[in-house]
Amino acid sequence: MAKIEIENVSVSYFLRKQGDVSKSIERGAVGAQILIGQRYLEIAALRNISLSLKDGDRVGLIGINGSGKSTLLKLCAGALAAHAGRITIEGRVSPQFALGSGMKASLTGRQNTELKCLYMRIPQRSIARHVEDVKQLSGLGGYFELPIQAYSAGMRSRLVMSLLRLVRGEILVMDEWVNAADPSLSAAIGGLQAQLIERAKILLLASHSRRVLEEWVETIVWLDQGEIRVQGKVGDVYPEYQEWMKQRKTVKPSNDAAAKPN
Repeated sequence: MAKIEIENVSVSYFLRKQGDVSKSIERGAVGAQILIGQRYLEIAALRNISLSLKDGDRVGLIGINGSGKSTLLKLCAGALAAHAGRITIEGRVSPQFALGSGMKASLTGRQNTELKCLYMRIPQRSIARHVEDVKQLSGLGGYFELPIQAYSAGMRSRLVMSLLRLVRGEILVMDEWVNAADPSLSAAIGGLQAQLIERAKILLLASHSRRVLEEWVETIVWLDQGEIRVQGKVGDVYPEYQEWMKQRKTVKPSNDAAAKPN
């Protein structure tokens, strides 16, 4: 059984004050609230978030830039700690933020894939088989044995996309969506994506695409300035979000002063 329980969680980022910070009180069209302390600026990325996910849940996150989507995903992936509140995670989490992160240009495609296997905790006895699967899917042939610094951008993309073959986990956490630029790889990658989601007990996905959300999730959580504004079915929440987006384009942001922490 897999689950994520988030209870009244808040997450902030802190920056040391430098120079004149008066302009920091301007409220912009995007971003979390900025709180001005005596020595630091506090970016209130998440504020009093409560969310419960269990087996079978397929949840999408929406919201403008800086609304807290990525912070919430990192929190659920175990990459961030809560500053207040409590989070409980049961089940193996597979965070998919950037498949190509950690790859070393001086190493070959094979060596990079082997390292990725170790990072994803694939058993030692199974690594050789998984590496060959990635090689076959990538279609790189002999280039798989060369340092990736010799790859074109398209070849590197083929290797990175093929690493989806290695993804395992009961809880799948994805920031935006993974797309294959090469048409010859799109069908295979699309099939892998579908398999990953079908196997996962819980899916938490951030996306701006209504098509992606309607295809893969059942519930939407709309984040606004680090808080949950609305939660509900895709067909109910997304139209409301679209209408809100249209209206805010016609309204200039206010210059209200930022609140000061006690």
